[in-house]
Amino acid sequence: MPKILGICGSPRKGATEYAVREALKSAEEIPGITTEFWSVRGKKISYCYQCDRCIKDKTMCFIQDDIKGLEELFLEADGFIIGSPVYDMNVSAQLAAVFNRLRPVYLVHPGVLKNKVGGALTTGGTRHGGQEMVLQAIVNFYLMHEILVTGGLGGCYNGGTIWSKDKKAQGAMEDTVGLDTVKRLGRGVAEAVMVSSFGREKWLQMAADLNIDIEGKSPLRDH
Repeated sequence: MPKILGICGSPRKGATEYAVREALKSAEEIPGITTEFWSVRGKKISYCYQCDRCIKDKTMCFIQDDIKGLEELFLEADGFIIGSPVYDMNVSAQLAAVFNRLRPVYLVHPGVLKNKVGGALTTGGTRHGGQEMVLQAIVNFYLMHEILVTGGLGGCYNGGTIWSKDKKAQGAMEDTVGLDTVKRLGRGVAEAVMVSSFGREKWLQMAADLNIDIEGKSPLRDH
């Protein structure tokens, strides 16, 4: 069955974790969808050294830490819901490190993420505290990895947004308007995952029958 991986980019248990879990609950309302949750909280995550060993050897990052536990989950998932609190108009440092460390996926597993589905959500302590900037950073990560992006069902625009008023999960629960976007994001990702998953199977079979090259290799990958 298609699986959606929820990734929480907050180092604490608060509004973002609550929002990601709520989005996953909404996704599970679509028959056939399963979900899994992973958080940066309590994890040892080193930053990228830009040693370029991944490029030279075409291997996943050599650093042995808790990112290794995420790699397999990330590759196996059919869809993603990634959430981050607003840190200085951007994603958290922990989530930025996750994005950087997953960079080698396109080298080691070319095309494995192609046409999978991603949605973004964010929580901010102030009403206009950079939520849309955070959503764009997450969306950019998806686009870089050939992941299709959905903002959620009508009215969500580019993702789910919570105004927590710095009250952690309680603040997220009290923001009923924002929580509605989070839930519609979850359902929107789930519906898109079902369409993409079954469509991908048909497309792969058709491409094989017609001998169509769908790897989509780029000059970077061919080096």
